Amino acid sequence: MIKEVKKIGFLVRERMAKDLKEEISQANGCFFVSFNKVEAFSFNQLRNNLTKVGAKVLVTKNTLFKRVFDDLGWTDQEGLLDKKETGAVLVYEKDLVEACKAIVDFAKESELLEVKGAQIDSKKLSAKEVQAMAKLPSREILLGMAVSGLAAPISGFARCLNQVILKFVWAVEEVRKAKEQTDKK
Repeated sequence: MIKEVKKIGFLVRERMAKDLKEEISQANGCFFVSFNKVEAFSFNQLRNNLTKVGAKVLVTKNTLFKRVFDDLGWTDQEGLLDKKETGAVLVYEKDLVEACKAIVDFAKESELLEVKGAQIDSKKLSAKEVQAMAKLPSREILLGMAVSGLAAPISGFARCLNQVILKFVWAVEEVRKAKEQTDKK
């Protein structure tokens, strides 16, 4: 009977690890937070805010996180999975900055949530780097800035050509006026 219970427990943990691995591998980024002593109502507010930006929080034992991260090849998890409770915020949208802002803003408000770091495309980010990332503009604004930066030389060139044409027209107009003046005399 005890062997069967152990076997069932092993199978349950294996299934949980498989499901967690699938969830994490589908995400574009993973932020780590410590939520020790955060009230359930506040934590649910964070969950709701993250859902709006295409992210969700997963909470499980650190040993299970470590096992899954090792399977995914994320070997350098020093400081992210310490003895405190750890939540993994998985972001499924391409705009990771919005989720990062939601986490950092909540951490500022509650003061009980601690941002530990992040893992984005097999690159580990420290808590300071996550704080800096939260200060970035959103993806749409960055794309707009890039497009305007690319369009500025082209529009400047077009204005320059327009000025050449205008100066030519003004010169022709002045010649016409001068000719009219001489024809009148």
